[in-house]
Amino acid sequence: MQFAPVLQEVAARVNATPPEERLRRPGRWAYALRDAVALARPDWIVTHHDLQLEALAAAEEVDSVENAPDADLAASALGGAALELTETLRGLYPSGIIAASVTGPVTMAARLAARLAESDIDLEAAALDCGDAVAALVAAHAERGASRVIVWEPDAGRLEPGALAQAHEPLLRRLALLGVDAVAVGAESLRDCDYAALACATGGRGAALLGADAFDDSASVDAALAGVQESAGADAILISDGPVPGDCDLTALRRLGERAAETKTPGGAT
Repeated sequence: MQFAPVLQEVAARVNATPPEERLRRPGRWAYALRDAVALARPDWIVTHHDLQLEALAAAEEVDSVENAPDADLAASALGGAALELTETLRGLYPSGIIAASVTGPVTMAARLAARLAESDIDLEAAALDCGDAVAALVAAHAERGASRVIVWEPDAGRLEPGALAQAHEPLLRRLALLGVDAVAVGAESLRDCDYAALACATGGRGAALLGADAFDDSASVDAALAGVQESAGADAILISDGPVPGDCDLTALRRLGERAAETKTPGGAT
């Protein structure tokens, strides 16, 4: 198994560092994250989890959802902070797996509309436009050192599967050109999108979600891993369902990383 927890809240706890530092001083935040990584020993070092970032970044540059393709997310202050974090982590872990997080196009479109107070939008068209913007941001993350991408798409169920697949097509094309594998996290309807793996509440494909209760204690760790092995297999990517709670049992977190390492199979995914 490959362990890919989001450790930003744990990093804030073990370093007594405000989570806002991730955006204000991303280089410094990478060092705070390093301490959490040393504790959990994940296989994938996940940059962050922020479902608002791309929408807020776009809102810095455009005044309507239909203009989303004009937004250069990498050039925005928020996008630049995310890229600096990716680049600094690559410097800290030259041979490690750095997994950049991005928000999926449907979720970005819905949140951008909310930010701009546009209540009557064509979500299908808006998601297509946001797909292009997210694809460009993914390319920038890859240039800064990301070797994997996690696409968080909790709003996927708001589109029919065919329209959802179209919205993700620009992103998938760019990933293919970059030669970077990505995992989608969201709804079952994402199964029709050609991601390397999918994690969702109903099981997914090649990946599985770990809820907050998986980090309660050692017994919870054992139960969570047993369930994942049964549903997703020994080579599954284990992704926390959002940030691991900052008040989690740190011994359980460490144990989960150890147990995931114990379950790796020869020739398994890396």
